[in-house]
Amino acid sequence: METAGGGGAWGIALLAGYLINKESKSLADYLEYVVFDGNTGVAISPTPEDVEGFNKYMEHYKAGLAIEQAAIENKK
Repeated sequence: METAGGGGAWGIALLAGYLINKESKSLADYLEYVVFDGNTGVAISPTPEDVEGFNKYMEHYKAGLAIEQAAIENKK
């Protein structure tokens, strides 16, 4: 899966699996031939509702930036 991310708990679990099962394979080979063997991935596109929700979130986030800035400037 070319677009898979390896961060967080999932990435730690992958590294633990690699350390237990590495059998002289490199990490790249372990990922390609063990973890993702035969899996080409699935493309996922956002729905219009997802896009609208994200845009609303960003509006709220940007509106709160002034509050964050004021908190920084007025910290004691």
